Amino acid sequence: MKKRIFDSVSFKLVLLLITIIMMLVMASFIFNSQIENLKKQIDKIYFGNFIPVTNLQNISSSYKDMIICLQNREKLCSIKKSQRIIQSNWNAYFKAYKTIQERKVVDSIDEDIKVSFMDKNNMKYTIMIQKINFLIEYEINNARKQRKEFLNRYENMKKLLFYNIIALVIFSFAIFIYLTYSIIKKDNHLTILNKKYKIESITDSMTLLYNRGYFDTIFDSIPVVSNSNKWQTAFIMFDIDFFKQYNDTYGHDMGDKTLKAVANELKKYFNKEYEYVFRLGGEEFGAILFDVDKEILENCLSAILKLVEFLKIEHKESKANKYVTVSIGAVIYEPGSNISTNRLYKLADEKLYKSKQNGRNQYTI
Repeated sequence: MKKRIFDSVSFKLVLLLITIIMMLVMASFIFNSQIENLKKQIDKIYFGNFIPVTNLQNISSSYKDMIICLQNREKLCSIKKSQRIIQSNWNAYFKAYKTIQERKVVDSIDEDIKVSFMDKNNMKYTIMIQKINFLIEYEINNARKQRKEFLNRYENMKKLLFYNIIALVIFSFAIFIYLTYSIIKKDNHLTILNKKYKIESITDSMTLLYNRGYFDTIFDSIPVVSNSNKWQTAFIMFDIDFFKQYNDTYGHDMGDKTLKAVANELKKYFNKEYEYVFRLGGEEFGAILFDVDKEILENCLSAILKLVEFLKIEHKESKANKYVTVSIGAVIYEPGSNISTNRLYKLADEKLYKSKQNGRNQYTI
């Protein structure tokens, strides 16, 4: 039972669903952790690009050195050197990433720096220090503002990705349910078809009794089953009396209805365990009854004769009765006997022929 469950399509589909969900959950956790790391890296890069205050502070400090140099008239100080430091730091700052709004401010100050180098003037240097300090403050405030916007966009993106993962899980689950339903439905349909095919493969399509092929299988097993269980087994042959004349008189459609009616009576009567009824061909039927004795068999055959006659199917051309009747030949296989199934069949056929010779509508064992 467990093996059947594990091998079933339904179990495999459920296992696949669990695997998909686990993979999606793991992927979401991994993705979330990676995006957090990415955010930290972007944050560092962001601050590196948006707050290059070191360059600006070096520029401010150099301007202060130039003011001190002019005020004290120190021989050791060099305005040219300070200007080179300013120019180097400004170039590094100027080439860094800037927004459009920042670029306008930086461009204006770039012109002021060039002008400040034209002559030595403490007032101009002081003004430039103020402008550089303004630029430092501007950079810091603008960076904070943009970082805040970046974090908002990041959180929104994170939520969007999370909702997309949830939607993907739901969508995958819905598709899986649909596929599961389709496969199970198809699997059940195939199971039904297989069962139907199995039944049809051993069933006569008209009478719904077992067919000749299945009869051969059961009939060949009589010696083995009977000997191993020490059972007496009966093989019975039934033949509708004067059936050719019936078809000639009433037509083949009525003949088919009569075959079905007789077959139905046989099927209803022999409905116990180890009782099998077959259509052997044409108007001839057979039955195999395991674990019976002669007395039980005679009671069965007497009952069948009456049941068929009680159908009251008119048969004007019958010389045995005004209604449709059957002739029966039966043989009992004794456990331990060495008789072959071919011989058993021939004996039953001989008994059927004897019933016909003796006037039909009777049985011979």
